[in-house]
Amino acid sequence: MNTKRRALPVLLERGFRKLAASEGATVEIECVSAPNPDERFSGEWLFYVVSPAGERFLLVTALARERIVNSPIGMFGLAFGKLNLDHLDVPAVAGAVCTGMRSRPGGSDPLE
Repeated sequence: MNTKRRALPVLLERGFRKLAASEGATVEIECVSAPNPDERFSGEWLFYVVSPAGERFLLVTALARERIVNSPIGMFGLAFGKLNLDHLDVPAVAGAVCTGMRSRPGGSDPLE
């Protein structure tokens, strides 16, 4: 599913991680398509970072396309391995957004 959210400001992973690690920034996760309990890998989620000033940025790929996470492994890897979030709230209904997650210093894949 291509959600076409290009009207929002976007960031590549490095900039996204750097902003997420700044004081006062929060991370949001939006459910694009709900997971199906009958399928092992289903559902699609987008990650956003909200700057301390309230500006919202979408995480995109190197080709400036929405970076859609569609597996539990991808969700946990990005949330804890890359962003080192203090907790993980995952919305399970299409259109729902979970907010208030904060990136902590350090992590298994720190910024340079």
